[in-house]
Amino acid sequence: MFCLIDEATGERLCPTEELQEVEQLVDLRQSPLLAANPLFSTAADMTSLRHLHEAALAKNLEDRSALQNQRPYTFMANVLIAVNPLRHLSEPDKMLFVGQPLDKCPPHPYSVAENAYRQLCAVRAVMQNQSIIISGESGSGKTETSKIILDFLTMRAVHSPALSSSMSFTSDEETDPEPELTAKNRTVVGCMGPPRSSTLAMSYPQSSGKGKLSPVAVGERLMETIPILESFGNAKTHRNHNSSRFGKYMRLQFANETHELSGASIDTYLLEKSRLVFQPQGERNFHVFYELLYSDDTECLETTFHLKPKTPEAYSYLNQSGCLRSDLIDDAENYQNLKSALQFIGIRESTQHEIFRLVAGLLHMGNIKISQEDTEEGETACIREDDVESQEAVRHASELLGVSSAKLTDSILLKRIMTRGSRRNSIYFIKRDVRNAVYSRDTIAKTIYEHTFTWLMWKCAAALDYDSFRSDVVPYIGVLDIFGFEDFEPKNRNSFEQLLINYANETLQSLFNTCIFEAEQELYTSEHIYNPTNQSLLFPFPLAGHGHMIKDPDNENDFLAKQVVPSGNLVAYSDNRECLNLMASRHGGLFATIDNVSRLPMPSDRQLNERLHTLFKRHPCFPTPHPKDIRDTFLIHHYAGTVSYTINSFIDKNNNIVSDQFEELLKSSSSRVLQDLTGNTHNGNRARSASIASVKSAELSPLGGGSASSKRLKGGSTSNLFSTQMKGLTTELEGTSCNFVRCIKPNTQMKAGLFDRPFVVEQLRCSGTVQACEVLRVGLPTRILYAEVVDVYRNLLPYKVFCRFDSNDKLFTQAILWAYDFPTAAYRLGDTRLFFCTGKIDLLDKLLTPAPVSTENLGKQLLLYLRKKRWISLTTAVVTFSAFKRIFERVRYRRRATTIQCLVRQHLARKRVRKIRAHRRINRLWTRMSHQAQIMRAYQDRPEDKMVLLDKLLAKNYLPVQQRWLLKWLGPLQRVIYLQKRWKKITAQYMAKRGFVWLYERVRRTRSALLVQSCARAMMARTRFLALKKKALARNRWRAACLKVRVFCLFTRQLRLIHVDRLEKDNASLVQSMTAMSGKMSKAQEEARVVKLQLKQLQVSYNEVKIEAKQQRMRVEELELALQARRCEVAELRRQTKRDCSLVERIIRFFTCNSAISPPASPLGMVAPSRLQTLKRQAQSASEETFDKAEPIVWALPLGEAVMNLQEEDGTGVKRRVNTSAESDEPAQDLEEEEFRTKDADMLWSVSRFMF
Repeated sequence: MFCLIDEATGERLCPTEELQEVEQLVDLRQSPLLAANPLFSTAADMTSLRHLHEAALAKNLEDRSALQNQRPYTFMANVLIAVNPLRHLSEPDKMLFVGQPLDKCPPHPYSVAENAYRQLCAVRAVMQNQSIIISGESGSGKTETSKIILDFLTMRAVHSPALSSSMSFTSDEETDPEPELTAKNRTVVGCMGPPRSSTLAMSYPQSSGKGKLSPVAVGERLMETIPILESFGNAKTHRNHNSSRFGKYMRLQFANETHELSGASIDTYLLEKSRLVFQPQGERNFHVFYELLYSDDTECLETTFHLKPKTPEAYSYLNQSGCLRSDLIDDAENYQNLKSALQFIGIRESTQHEIFRLVAGLLHMGNIKISQEDTEEGETACIREDDVESQEAVRHASELLGVSSAKLTDSILLKRIMTRGSRRNSIYFIKRDVRNAVYSRDTIAKTIYEHTFTWLMWKCAAALDYDSFRSDVVPYIGVLDIFGFEDFEPKNRNSFEQLLINYANETLQSLFNTCIFEAEQELYTSEHIYNPTNQSLLFPFPLAGHGHMIKDPDNENDFLAKQVVPSGNLVAYSDNRECLNLMASRHGGLFATIDNVSRLPMPSDRQLNERLHTLFKRHPCFPTPHPKDIRDTFLIHHYAGTVSYTINSFIDKNNNIVSDQFEELLKSSSSRVLQDLTGNTHNGNRARSASIASVKSAELSPLGGGSASSKRLKGGSTSNLFSTQMKGLTTELEGTSCNFVRCIKPNTQMKAGLFDRPFVVEQLRCSGTVQACEVLRVGLPTRILYAEVVDVYRNLLPYKVFCRFDSNDKLFTQAILWAYDFPTAAYRLGDTRLFFCTGKIDLLDKLLTPAPVSTENLGKQLLLYLRKKRWISLTTAVVTFSAFKRIFERVRYRRRATTIQCLVRQHLARKRVRKIRAHRRINRLWTRMSHQAQIMRAYQDRPEDKMVLLDKLLAKNYLPVQQRWLLKWLGPLQRVIYLQKRWKKITAQYMAKRGFVWLYERVRRTRSALLVQSCARAMMARTRFLALKKKALARNRWRAACLKVRVFCLFTRQLRLIHVDRLEKDNASLVQSMTAMSGKMSKAQEEARVVKLQLKQLQVSYNEVKIEAKQQRMRVEELELALQARRCEVAELRRQTKRDCSLVERIIRFFTCNSAISPPASPLGMVAPSRLQTLKRQAQSASEETFDKAEPIVWALPLGEAVMNLQEEDGTGVKRRVNTSAESDEPAQDLEEEEFRTKDADMLWSVSRFMF
């Protein structure tokens, strides 16, 4: 029995009155009934819903959005579902999420950012980069959600990550996961609506005005780049007032040690350049054009930019769609925000003026009207001189873009062609028709706008200090905000841009499927989490006396039944690989087909459409459109539904080649922005261009990625380039830990407070949210390596505890979980990882941030776990052995009984088989004989049928055994057939020989006649040839004479030009030589001045040396006088010594009364006179030779042991004492005199003793 319930009040509707007011009744026989969750109850995490299906998810989202304090955010395990409220909401205080347990935090983008930041800062053996992927339809609030996440991350990097580790996890009290946001704990900021960055721009310090960045945080600069990106890359569509027309991937680098924000980068993808020249009905161009027109600087707009303020309808690039204003966008305020942001990142006022000049020039270029005129070359394009508006538009556009009006006009109206071959480098100009001229004008405009956007991206990259050289070692968090899925039917038509945008969404959906479905299944299988050995500390079967260890009070429901199953997939989901292969396969994909058709001569969109329908008509993702639309459209079945694409300008939009003619036009521009990008820099701009080139090289490095709009491959295609970028982005995201945010659009009218439940259910169904919720509900989204857990506790526990685990990280982790008393239903053990169930991330925080108090008794608990595990293992082994022994005995008994039964049955079966085989053999032979007899009776009187049958048998290469008897039966008939064939062959040979003889005779006669005719024709031709030869010779001589005259004139003119050119070159070389000589003269004068200065310094030094030399000479004279005095003293001493020696000799002669003294026989003896004289002579000769060397000579006196130094005689005849050290100072002379006196006294004593 069912009844209708009012969801708002919960009351039962009366079947008589209320049902009459219901406009549409539901047929329960066609619509399935689904179980409803309790009324008036909403779940912050949809995996906790009692009944999980599409209706339950949509109802929960609607109830949360309809609350008084609107809560548009809802968790789905670790995936955040964000419903766009379409109005500004009050945001909670960021500090409520910093360091708090994640399971206590309410659903919010802050929680996702906090989780990514904590995972980045976690102590891990391998660095794990994080990424936050924001996806959803256009208008679902992706851009605003990314701004909220970036705002939180820039704030979070300022605070120390130790806050999260210092939190206490001891409180187990149940708290409200979504506290009420009062005025004390919340701040009002713009959320999920139009851009409101004015408060940010005005609160940050501005630059000094000299082009240098003020020393502010990187996060503030990153937030200031958002207004720039939105102004130049966002536009209003009929599905979103601030739709991003490009994709961006922002990386936030954090320091390894402090985890502070150290740098950031922004990669952009697929700027929708075609929106510049064409907007669908009800949509606008890029915001910057309207912001410039509605700015307050009216005088500058009128005088400098030649624009009409606040009149966008006056410009062709803005008035095509009929949508000029948006009530939710304040263009004037956004213009001020844009200028503040440009000033903040270091772009000076003059450079900003250059940028806005280019923007204004593009508006004027759109007003250039191309007319048609009839000329000799046919119908060509022109700009009429009587069209004043077009002429003014050309003049204003060329002035603002910095190019000459003649070059701009020629680039639009004329096509330049450079020839090859014999006339190489010859240039021709061909007039374009109206269609090609308009296409050229729009191509130039799109190229200039793309260059401007790329230049701004480089400036933003330079302001964010991204370290691309250390990107592999510096951790980062990536935030991906890319265009949502688009289907403009039936209001507008889907074109080439929507095809690429939807391909990007298909790629992200495939990544979501890989991370949520496939990766989970493969990881569970590889980790063997179903293995019974990966269990917690419990008995595998009941054991008497230990029943309390079997049942876990926190695990009342069977874990294995409610968790993942070992066989099959977790849940069925829609795989979009076929659609991706259809679009981006390298061999025969849709993009490859577009490229192949574009390379054909004169390609067309109609030809491309026919090729697509021919190649993919049987592909499951390429349905056939309605016959009336098949010529201009094709369909693709995407994950979000089937989309119809109009094959309009696919070939032109896919062409990414900019002709050299347009490149030269941009190089000739005087705009500094275009010069930096085209490489046309002068000497004064080389430093600035070098800095831009350095930023470009850093941004385009292989890891980094770089601005996607700047990576324009020369000669490539847009689809190929974008496909390569998406594959590179997917590879980078797969290398990170992905965090997903699913944005939901509540209704198609973009009205606040309206929740279109069927529209929301369609989004949930297409994005696979229901299947993902089922997987995450039974899955294990949080995991960590055992080695990381061991690294956390390695320094907290004693070494002897670790030794007991024998380097078994898994066993150690099991012990830690048991010591912390974690419920077994909250985790699972794999081979290398620990898995936590949904909503148990707080247990991981507690595990990775142990409190110092809790680690005191942790070692004892771990050892107790080992002892308990060992006891349980032994007990289990004994019980298991007993059970298996009983099982073995029972099995052995049954096997023996089965063996006996088998032998008996085998004997009986063999007897029966022999009897059956005999009966079958007899039946087979009887059947064969009966069949042959029937055939022979059927062909008994029919020889023609026998012939047909024989021909069929002979035509077969192989005959079965059952049909070979037919050949034996038809053998005689076969021989007759052979004779007939032999007779026919002989007859045919005879007839052929007769016919060949007749044909030979006829050919011989024909050849003779042809030979006679050819001789006659040859004679006539020879006469004709001689006449023609004479005429040709005369004509060639005349042409040669004319050519010589022309060559002579041309050569003379060329010599004159060469002579003039040489004179100009000589003049230029002379000017250069004079310039070089003047430089050398100035250099020589400078060197002469330096030499004079050095000469003065040397002269001063010379005077000082001269004075010092004079002082030295005076000193030498004083020393010479002192030396002369010393020499006189020495001479006096020598004379005295000589006198003393002569006195001794006279005394000896006096006492001996003889002039010749003989040596005494006494032991004391005296020196013989002859010997003394000899020694004296030797001493005198030696003194003359060794006076300068001052070498001592010793006299040996037999009278004693005394030793006497020799005396030398100088050139003046004065004897002096020579010291061994060659010193002549006064202390040495005193010593010598003392020695002489001592030796004289000893000699006199010896003489007196000899005599007496």
